[in-house]
Amino acid sequence: MVGTSQQKKQRRKGRSGITRQLVRMPKTSRPWWIIGGLAIVFAVAAFWLLGRNLRKVGVLPQSSYGIAATKPIRYFGDAAMHRDYQITAETLHQWLALGTPITMIDVRQPSGTEGFNFGHIPGAHNIPLQWFGTELMATHSYTKVVAVDGGVTAPVHFFPLPRHTPIVVMCYDGDGGEMTPAILRLLGYQAYGLTDGVSSWNPLLNVWPPPSQVTNLPLTKGAANSPHLNAPVTGNDVLGFTWASKVRNYWTNLNRTYPIGYSRPWTISPQALLAALSGRNPPQVIDLRSRSHFAQGHIAGSVNIPFADLGANLSLLSPTRQVVLVSRTLQDSAQACAVLRLLGYHAYVLQRGIVTWSSMLGTIPAPHHYPVVAGP
Repeated sequence: MVGTSQQKKQRRKGRSGITRQLVRMPKTSRPWWIIGGLAIVFAVAAFWLLGRNLRKVGVLPQSSYGIAATKPIRYFGDAAMHRDYQITAETLHQWLALGTPITMIDVRQPSGTEGFNFGHIPGAHNIPLQWFGTELMATHSYTKVVAVDGGVTAPVHFFPLPRHTPIVVMCYDGDGGEMTPAILRLLGYQAYGLTDGVSSWNPLLNVWPPPSQVTNLPLTKGAANSPHLNAPVTGNDVLGFTWASKVRNYWTNLNRTYPIGYSRPWTISPQALLAALSGRNPPQVIDLRSRSHFAQGHIAGSVNIPFADLGANLSLLSPTRQVVLVSRTLQDSAQACAVLRLLGYHAYVLQRGIVTWSSMLGTIPAPHHYPVVAGP
Protein backbone atom coordinates (compact mmCIF):
# COMPACT_ATOMS: atom_id res chain seq x y z
CA MET A 1 0.00 0.00 0.00
CA VAL A 2 2.83 2.31 0.86
CA GLY A 3 4.50 1.71 -2.42
CA THR A 4 1.25 2.17 -4.21
CA SER A 5 0.46 5.50 -2.51
CA GLN A 6 3.99 6.78 -3.21
CA GLN A 7 3.59 5.86 -6.84
CA LYS A 8 0.30 7.73 -6.97
CA LYS A 9 1.90 10.80 -5.41
CA GLN A 10 4.71 10.70 -7.95
CA ARG A 11 2.23 10.35 -10.80
CA ARG A 12 0.17 13.29 -9.46
CA LYS A 13 3.35 15.33 -9.07
CA GLY A 14 4.36 14.50 -12.60
CA ARG A 15 0.94 15.43 -14.00
CA SER A 16 0.92 18.73 -12.07
CA GLY A 17 4.42 19.56 -13.40
CA ILE A 18 3.30 18.89 -16.94
CA THR A 19 0.20 21.01 -16.36
CA ARG A 20 2.32 23.88 -15.03
CA GLN A 21 4.57 23.62 -18.10
CA LEU A 22 1.56 23.69 -20.40
CA VAL A 23 0.22 26.76 -18.63
CA ARG A 24 3.58 28.54 -18.82
CA MET A 25 4.15 27.93 -22.56
CA PRO A 26 1.71 30.56 -23.81
CA LYS A 27 3.32 33.10 -21.45
CA THR A 28 6.76 32.62 -23.01
CA SER A 29 5.35 32.73 -26.58
CA ARG A 30 2.97 35.63 -26.02
CA PRO A 31 5.36 38.36 -27.39
CA TRP A 32 5.60 36.49 -30.70
CA TRP A 33 1.82 36.41 -30.96
CA ILE A 34 1.70 40.16 -30.29
CA ILE A 35 4.35 40.89 -32.93
CA GLY A 36 2.57 38.68 -35.45
CA GLY A 37 -0.74 40.35 -34.74
CA LEU A 38 0.73 43.82 -35.16
CA ALA A 39 2.35 42.77 -38.44
CA ILE A 40 -1.02 41.62 -39.75
CA VAL A 41 -2.64 44.91 -38.68
CA PHE A 42 0.06 46.97 -40.42
CA ALA A 43 -0.19 44.83 -43.56
CA VAL A 44 -3.95 45.29 -43.72
CA ALA A 45 -3.55 49.06 -43.21
CA ALA A 46 -0.93 49.26 -45.95
CA PHE A 47 -3.14 47.40 -48.42
CA TRP A 48 -6.07 49.63 -47.47
CA LEU A 49 -4.07 52.80 -48.12
CA LEU A 50 -2.74 51.39 -51.39
CA GLY A 51 -6.25 50.48 -52.48
CA ARG A 52 -7.47 53.94 -51.49
CA ASN A 53 -4.85 55.61 -53.67
CA LEU A 54 -5.55 53.26 -56.58
CA ARG A 55 -9.27 53.99 -56.33
CA LYS A 56 -8.45 57.68 -56.66
CA VAL A 57 -6.22 57.02 -59.66
CA GLY A 58 -8.67 54.80 -61.53
CA VAL A 59 -7.74 52.90 -64.69
CA LEU A 60 -4.17 53.61 -65.79
CA PRO A 61 -2.35 52.86 -69.00
CA GLN A 62 0.56 50.43 -69.01
CA SER A 63 3.86 52.11 -68.16
CA SER A 64 6.70 51.03 -70.45
CA TYR A 65 9.09 51.98 -67.64
CA GLY A 66 7.48 49.62 -65.11
CA ILE A 67 6.51 52.47 -62.80
CA ALA A 68 3.47 52.13 -60.53
CA ALA A 69 1.45 55.27 -59.90
CA THR A 70 1.44 55.22 -56.11
CA LYS A 71 4.46 57.55 -55.72
CA PRO A 72 4.50 59.68 -58.90
CA ILE A 73 0.90 60.78 -58.33
CA ARG A 74 2.10 62.59 -55.20
CA TYR A 75 4.54 64.69 -57.22
CA PHE A 76 1.91 67.26 -58.18
CA GLY A 77 0.78 68.06 -54.64
CA ASP A 78 4.36 68.14 -53.35
CA ALA A 79 5.62 70.27 -56.25
CA ALA A 80 2.82 72.78 -55.78
CA MET A 81 3.89 73.25 -52.15
CA HIS A 82 7.46 73.97 -53.32
CA ARG A 83 6.66 76.47 -56.07
CA ASP A 84 6.74 73.72 -58.66
CA TYR A 85 10.49 73.21 -58.18
CA GLN A 86 11.21 76.26 -60.35
CA ILE A 87 13.59 79.13 -59.87
CA THR A 88 13.49 82.45 -61.66
CA ALA A 89 16.36 84.10 -63.49
CA GLU A 90 16.66 86.56 -60.60
CA THR A 91 17.08 83.77 -58.06
CA LEU A 92 19.63 81.95 -60.20
CA HIS A 93 21.58 85.18 -60.67
CA GLN A 94 21.63 85.68 -56.88
CA TRP A 95 22.84 82.12 -56.31
CA LEU A 96 25.70 82.62 -58.75
CA ALA A 97 26.63 85.99 -57.22
CA LEU A 98 26.74 84.44 -53.74
CA GLY A 99 28.84 81.50 -54.93
CA THR A 100 26.18 78.93 -54.00
CA PRO A 101 27.31 75.41 -55.00
CA ILE A 102 25.17 74.64 -58.03
CA THR A 103 25.31 72.59 -61.21
CA MET A 104 23.72 74.19 -64.29
CA ILE A 105 22.82 71.96 -67.24
CA ASP A 106 21.70 73.50 -70.54
CA VAL A 107 19.81 70.92 -72.63
CA ARG A 108 19.65 72.97 -75.84
CA GLN A 109 21.34 71.81 -79.01
CA PRO A 110 24.98 72.97 -79.38
CA SER A 111 24.81 74.77 -82.74
CA GLY A 112 22.48 77.21 -84.46
CA THR A 113 21.50 80.79 -83.76
CA GLU A 114 19.51 79.62 -80.74
CA GLY A 115 21.99 76.96 -79.62
CA PHE A 116 24.31 76.71 -76.65
CA ASN A 117 27.44 77.78 -78.52
CA PHE A 118 25.74 80.96 -79.73
CA GLY A 119 25.21 82.09 -76.14
CA HIS A 120 24.64 80.59 -72.71
CA ILE A 121 24.81 81.34 -68.99
CA PRO A 122 28.43 81.33 -67.78
CA GLY A 123 29.28 78.07 -66.02
CA ALA A 124 26.51 75.97 -67.61
CA HIS A 125 27.23 72.48 -69.00
CA ASN A 126 25.74 71.55 -72.36
CA ILE A 127 24.01 68.14 -72.42
CA PRO A 128 21.65 68.05 -75.45
CA LEU A 129 18.20 66.90 -74.35
CA GLN A 130 18.18 63.64 -76.29
CA TRP A 131 21.44 62.62 -74.56
CA PHE A 132 20.36 63.29 -71.00
CA GLY A 133 19.67 59.62 -70.38
CA THR A 134 23.37 58.96 -71.04
CA GLU A 135 24.27 61.75 -68.65
CA LEU A 136 22.00 60.25 -66.02
CA MET A 137 23.94 56.99 -66.11
CA ALA A 138 27.44 58.54 -66.05
CA THR A 139 29.64 57.11 -63.29
CA HIS A 140 32.79 59.07 -64.24
CA SER A 141 33.68 62.13 -66.29
CA TYR A 142 34.33 61.58 -69.99
CA THR A 143 33.84 63.27 -73.36
CA LYS A 144 32.07 61.60 -76.27
CA VAL A 145 31.28 62.76 -79.79
CA VAL A 146 27.53 62.33 -80.33
CA ALA A 147 24.95 63.05 -83.02
CA VAL A 148 22.89 66.19 -82.48
CA ASP A 149 20.22 68.05 -84.44
CA GLY A 150 21.04 69.24 -87.95
CA GLY A 151 22.79 66.02 -88.98
CA VAL A 152 26.04 67.02 -87.26
CA THR A 153 28.11 65.69 -84.40
CA ALA A 154 29.50 67.48 -81.37
CA PRO A 155 31.65 66.56 -78.37
CA VAL A 156 29.67 66.34 -75.13
CA HIS A 157 31.19 66.12 -71.67
CA PHE A 158 29.33 63.68 -69.44
CA PHE A 159 29.81 63.56 -65.67
CA PRO A 160 28.11 62.07 -62.57
CA LEU A 161 25.21 64.19 -61.38
CA PRO A 162 25.62 65.57 -57.84
CA ARG A 163 23.15 64.05 -55.42
CA HIS A 164 23.35 66.54 -52.59
CA THR A 165 23.63 69.98 -54.23
CA PRO A 166 21.12 71.86 -56.44
CA ILE A 167 20.89 71.09 -60.15
CA VAL A 168 19.29 73.72 -62.40
CA VAL A 169 18.17 72.50 -65.84
CA MET A 170 17.41 75.00 -68.60
CA CYS A 171 16.36 74.94 -72.24
CA TYR A 172 15.10 77.44 -74.80
CA ASP A 173 11.76 78.36 -73.23
CA GLY A 174 11.33 76.09 -70.19
CA ASP A 175 9.80 72.95 -71.75
CA GLY A 176 12.58 70.36 -71.79
CA GLY A 177 14.09 72.28 -68.89
CA GLU A 178 11.01 71.41 -66.81
CA MET A 179 10.39 67.83 -67.95
CA THR A 180 13.94 66.82 -67.06
CA PRO A 181 14.09 68.15 -63.46
CA ALA A 182 10.64 66.65 -62.79
CA ILE A 183 12.08 63.19 -63.47
CA LEU A 184 15.26 64.02 -61.53
CA ARG A 185 13.10 65.03 -58.55
CA LEU A 186 11.34 61.67 -58.64
CA LEU A 187 14.74 59.97 -58.59
CA GLY A 188 15.85 61.97 -55.54
CA TYR A 189 17.97 64.79 -57.00
CA GLN A 190 17.64 68.41 -55.83
CA ALA A 191 16.64 69.54 -59.30
CA TYR A 192 15.02 72.78 -60.43
CA GLY A 193 13.84 74.19 -63.74
CA LEU A 194 14.70 77.71 -64.88
CA THR A 195 11.38 79.52 -65.34
CA ASP A 196 10.82 80.44 -69.02
CA GLY A 197 14.22 78.93 -69.90
CA VAL A 198 17.29 80.86 -70.99
CA SER A 199 14.92 83.24 -72.80
CA SER A 200 14.37 84.92 -69.45
CA TRP A 201 18.10 85.47 -68.90
CA ASN A 202 19.11 87.78 -71.75
CA PRO A 203 17.45 89.20 -74.91
CA LEU A 204 20.17 87.48 -76.97
CA LEU A 205 18.71 84.13 -75.93
CA ASN A 206 15.04 85.05 -76.26
CA VAL A 207 12.89 82.71 -78.38
CA TRP A 208 9.47 83.92 -77.22
CA PRO A 209 7.46 85.62 -79.98
CA PRO A 210 6.41 89.22 -79.43
CA PRO A 211 2.71 89.69 -78.59
CA SER A 212 2.11 91.00 -82.12
CA GLN A 213 2.98 87.55 -83.49
CA VAL A 214 0.66 85.63 -81.17
CA THR A 215 -2.47 84.33 -82.90
CA ASN A 216 -5.57 84.83 -80.78
CA LEU A 217 -7.47 81.56 -81.23
CA PRO A 218 -11.06 80.93 -80.02
CA LEU A 219 -11.75 80.98 -76.29
CA THR A 220 -14.66 80.04 -74.06
CA LYS A 221 -15.39 81.93 -70.87
CA GLY A 222 -17.21 80.91 -67.74
CA ALA A 223 -16.75 78.71 -64.70
CA ALA A 224 -15.28 75.25 -64.98
CA ASN A 225 -17.70 72.47 -65.81
CA SER A 226 -15.63 69.70 -64.23
CA PRO A 227 -16.61 66.78 -62.03
CA HIS A 228 -15.83 66.81 -58.33
CA LEU A 229 -12.08 66.67 -57.72
CA ASN A 230 -10.33 64.64 -55.05
CA ALA A 231 -8.05 66.54 -52.69
CA PRO A 232 -4.33 66.61 -53.63
CA VAL A 233 -2.30 63.54 -52.72
CA THR A 234 0.96 64.36 -50.94
CA GLY A 235 3.70 62.37 -49.24
CA ASN A 236 6.83 60.53 -50.26
CA ASP A 237 6.98 60.89 -54.04
CA VAL A 238 10.61 59.79 -54.50
CA LEU A 239 11.21 56.63 -56.49
CA GLY A 240 14.91 56.53 -55.64
CA PHE A 241 18.22 56.66 -57.50
CA THR A 242 18.00 52.97 -58.38
CA TRP A 243 15.24 53.79 -60.89
CA ALA A 244 17.65 55.77 -63.06
CA SER A 245 18.46 52.83 -65.35
CA LYS A 246 14.75 52.22 -65.96
CA VAL A 247 13.87 55.79 -66.96
CA ARG A 248 17.00 56.59 -68.97
CA ASN A 249 15.16 55.82 -72.22
CA TYR A 250 12.70 58.65 -71.58
CA TRP A 251 15.01 61.10 -73.32
CA THR A 252 15.77 58.67 -76.14
CA ASN A 253 12.05 58.07 -76.74
CA LEU A 254 11.31 61.76 -77.22
CA ASN A 255 13.94 61.94 -79.98
CA ARG A 256 11.66 60.76 -82.75
CA THR A 257 9.88 61.94 -85.89
CA TYR A 258 6.82 64.02 -85.02
CA PRO A 259 3.77 64.78 -87.19
CA ILE A 260 3.33 68.26 -88.61
CA GLY A 261 2.50 70.67 -85.79
CA TYR A 262 4.18 68.50 -83.14
CA SER A 263 7.79 68.80 -81.99
CA ARG A 264 10.24 67.67 -79.36
CA PRO A 265 9.82 67.36 -76.46
CA TRP A 266 6.22 66.11 -76.76
CA THR A 267 4.76 69.50 -77.72
CA ILE A 268 1.94 70.57 -80.04
CA SER A 269 1.50 74.01 -81.59
CA PRO A 270 -1.69 76.02 -80.99
CA GLN A 271 -2.68 75.77 -84.66
CA ALA A 272 -2.15 71.99 -84.72
CA LEU A 273 -4.21 71.59 -81.53
CA LEU A 274 -7.06 73.66 -82.97
CA ALA A 275 -7.09 71.46 -86.07
CA ALA A 276 -6.91 68.25 -84.02
CA LEU A 277 -9.89 69.26 -81.87
CA SER A 278 -12.12 69.20 -84.96
CA GLY A 279 -10.73 65.86 -86.17
CA ARG A 280 -12.14 62.35 -85.86
CA ASN A 281 -10.26 61.46 -82.68
CA PRO A 282 -9.73 64.76 -80.86
CA PRO A 283 -7.28 64.92 -77.96
CA GLN A 284 -8.37 65.48 -74.40
CA VAL A 285 -7.34 68.94 -73.22
CA ILE A 286 -6.51 69.30 -69.52
CA ASP A 287 -6.15 72.87 -68.26
CA LEU A 288 -3.86 72.99 -65.22
CA ARG A 289 -4.52 76.61 -64.28
CA SER A 290 -6.51 77.78 -61.26
CA ARG A 291 -10.30 77.89 -61.29
CA SER A 292 -10.32 81.68 -61.52
CA HIS A 293 -7.89 81.81 -64.45
CA PHE A 294 -9.80 79.05 -66.22
CA ALA A 295 -13.05 81.03 -65.88
CA GLN A 296 -11.47 84.07 -67.55
CA GLY A 297 -10.99 82.10 -70.75
CA HIS A 298 -10.12 78.57 -71.86
CA ILE A 299 -10.07 76.24 -74.85
CA ALA A 300 -13.54 74.93 -75.63
CA GLY A 301 -14.08 71.42 -74.28
CA SER A 302 -11.09 71.47 -71.95
CA VAL A 303 -11.29 70.04 -68.44
CA ASN A 304 -9.98 72.14 -65.57
CA ILE A 305 -7.81 70.17 -63.13
CA PRO A 306 -5.46 72.51 -61.23
CA PHE A 307 -1.86 71.27 -61.23
CA ALA A 308 -1.79 70.34 -57.53
CA ASP A 309 -4.93 68.18 -57.94
CA LEU A 310 -3.82 66.24 -61.02
CA GLY A 311 -2.26 63.27 -59.24
CA ALA A 312 -5.40 62.54 -57.23
CA ASN A 313 -7.65 62.80 -60.29
CA LEU A 314 -5.96 60.70 -62.96
CA SER A 315 -9.24 58.82 -63.36
CA LEU A 316 -10.45 61.83 -65.39
CA LEU A 317 -7.68 61.33 -67.96
CA SER A 318 -8.04 59.06 -70.95
CA PRO A 319 -5.58 56.15 -70.88
CA THR A 320 -5.81 55.73 -74.68
CA ARG A 321 -6.35 59.16 -76.27
CA GLN A 322 -3.83 61.97 -76.59
CA VAL A 323 -3.85 64.22 -73.53
CA VAL A 324 -2.80 67.83 -74.18
CA LEU A 325 -1.76 69.78 -71.09
CA VAL A 326 -2.29 73.52 -70.86
CA SER A 327 -0.86 75.94 -68.28
CA ARG A 328 -0.17 79.67 -68.01
CA THR A 329 3.13 79.45 -69.85
CA LEU A 330 4.34 75.87 -69.97
CA GLN A 331 6.23 75.06 -66.77
CA ASP A 332 3.41 73.21 -65.01
CA SER A 333 2.32 71.38 -68.14
CA ALA A 334 5.89 70.30 -68.94
CA GLN A 335 6.32 68.77 -65.49
CA ALA A 336 2.94 67.08 -65.73
CA CYS A 337 3.79 65.72 -69.17
CA ALA A 338 7.00 64.13 -67.89
CA VAL A 339 5.24 62.34 -65.03
CA LEU A 340 2.28 61.25 -67.17
CA ARG A 341 4.63 59.93 -69.88
CA LEU A 342 6.40 57.82 -67.25
CA LEU A 343 3.02 56.39 -66.27
CA GLY A 344 2.13 55.52 -69.88
CA TYR A 345 -0.15 58.38 -70.96
CA HIS A 346 0.03 59.83 -74.49
CA ALA A 347 0.71 63.27 -73.05
CA TYR A 348 1.66 66.43 -74.93
CA VAL A 349 2.24 70.06 -73.96
CA LEU A 350 0.65 73.08 -75.61
CA GLN A 351 3.70 74.84 -76.97
CA ARG A 352 4.59 77.76 -74.67
CA GLY A 353 1.27 77.52 -72.91
CA ILE A 354 -2.04 79.33 -73.08
CA VAL A 355 -0.32 82.67 -73.67
CA THR A 356 0.48 81.66 -77.27
CA TRP A 357 -3.12 80.51 -77.78
CA SER A 358 -4.39 83.93 -76.80
CA SER A 359 -2.40 86.95 -75.63
CA MET A 360 -5.44 87.99 -73.55
CA LEU A 361 -4.66 85.23 -71.02
CA GLY A 362 -1.08 86.08 -70.17
CA THR A 363 2.01 88.09 -71.00
CA ILE A 364 5.12 87.16 -72.91
CA PRO A 365 8.03 87.08 -70.40
CA ALA A 366 10.48 89.96 -70.67
CA PRO A 367 14.17 88.92 -70.64
CA HIS A 368 16.71 90.26 -68.16
CA HIS A 369 20.13 91.55 -69.16
CA TYR A 370 22.29 89.08 -67.25
CA PRO A 371 25.65 88.17 -68.81
CA VAL A 372 26.08 85.42 -71.42
CA VAL A 373 29.09 83.82 -73.06
CA ALA A 374 29.50 82.20 -76.46
CA GLY A 375 31.34 79.09 -77.59
CA PRO A 376 31.54 75.51 -76.33
